[in-house]
Amino acid sequence: MPHLHHLGEFYNIAGAIINRYHPLVLMEEANAGLARELLDKSREVNIVQARVEVERMCYRNAQWIHLHEGQLRDFPRLTLEYLRDLTIGTFQVRLARSYIQDKMQRDAQEEFQLDSLFDEQGFIRVRVFSRFRNATKHQIFIAYNIRDADNIDDEREAIFGYYCTCKSGARTVGTCAHVTSVLWYLGYARHQPNVRYPSSSLLNTILDAAQRPP
Repeated sequence: MPHLHHLGEFYNIAGAIINRYHPLVLMEEANAGLARELLDKSREVNIVQARVEVERMCYRNAQWIHLHEGQLRDFPRLTLEYLRDLTIGTFQVRLARSYIQDKMQRDAQEEFQLDSLFDEQGFIRVRVFSRFRNATKHQIFIAYNIRDADNIDDEREAIFGYYCTCKSGARTVGTCAHVTSVLWYLGYARHQPNVRYPSSSLLNTILDAAQRPP
């Protein structure tokens, strides 16, 4: 990577070009107060990460109970609006479908597998493969407000905190794509009658090129 040391300069050049030639980008409801709120939140400690590290939850498998998603009845229903607010935008939410599809294909199963703490409700772990490194598996931890999964009118805070072991998963502002995908699936997609996932026909053709038609 001969250009690695120049990434900062490249970033500044790209930013200058965008600022000069790209139309003004406006975010709905964005203002100075929201910016200050996000900055303050970015300085907060990720309490889920702190607990995971102190209690060594990544390694102590005996404290977890293996579940399938049908057994997780107390996970709150989430709206797309809530997910967009939590993830600070729409980008991560749009990626969620492909991340969940990839997990289902990697695990070769239809059920969404997860773990719950042995003696505590409202805290789960999900393990997913990295989409970019086959040998890497990330662990996602989510603390949530226990409620009836069918109650979509509960106004209490639904998600207390989250942490993923990927490089960008320890944030307190927004979420990484892994956390978003789990929240999107457990809190939204599995309650919908029809959810369309990206087509995998091209991927299957590439993986099994010997069977492609002449």
